[in-house]
Amino acid sequence: MNIALVLSGGTGVRMGLEVPKQYQILAGKPVIVHTLEQFEGCPQIDHVIAVAASDWEETIWEWKGEHGLSKLKAVAAAGEDRQRSIRNGLMAARPLMEDRQGGVIIQDAVRPLTSRALLTRLVQGLEEAPAVMPVLSVTDTTYTSQDGQWVDGLLDRSTLFAGQAPEAFDYWTFLKLYEETPIEILRAMSGSCQLPYSRGWKVKMISGDPENIKITYAADLKACEKKLLERGRTE
Repeated sequence: MNIALVLSGGTGVRMGLEVPKQYQILAGKPVIVHTLEQFEGCPQIDHVIAVAASDWEETIWEWKGEHGLSKLKAVAAAGEDRQRSIRNGLMAARPLMEDRQGGVIIQDAVRPLTSRALLTRLVQGLEEAPAVMPVLSVTDTTYTSQDGQWVDGLLDRSTLFAGQAPEAFDYWTFLKLYEETPIEILRAMSGSCQLPYSRGWKVKMISGDPENIKITYAADLKACEKKLLERGRTE
């Protein structure tokens, strides 16, 4: 049993949008619908839970019917930050797991280009480790600077990797970790793998995908739409 959590609590403030980026229309569909369709077409994923602000819950259920998103089983309330949204999603997934063993995939709603091949590699990685993260090698020369103005160090790029989402985890041990971690510690975490790594988990890296773009800036919307149209992912 594998369940996907699609985190959709962002407000769009960074891009200055009235409608959050995950609900913008790209290639005829909302961004989040493209993201949910990734899981709809992936045989290794059994159920999907969206984690979103309450204002958008009704609309998401409407999109479920309009776009045939049969795997979408719940819309959990977004938390005040990413980590608390993950915890809310994990709690919402408990009735679906029904004491069965399996994995949970943590995805950003604003990654509409994630391939089914990448999702398959993630699930397969859980056979070897309790946490799996796709990464890309860092190809540019990378420097450090304490003040942001003067170079004070050079890093060995052969040891550097950029993490991507989605990430995959053993569901029950991941849930227990979030249940036992105090809120103040959760607030200090960012990426999904940061908390388990800080607790000594082995995190397996798999090959990521350069086209697995996270929509962060306005230019990313255009780049993703172009790719979606090239792939024929329209209504």
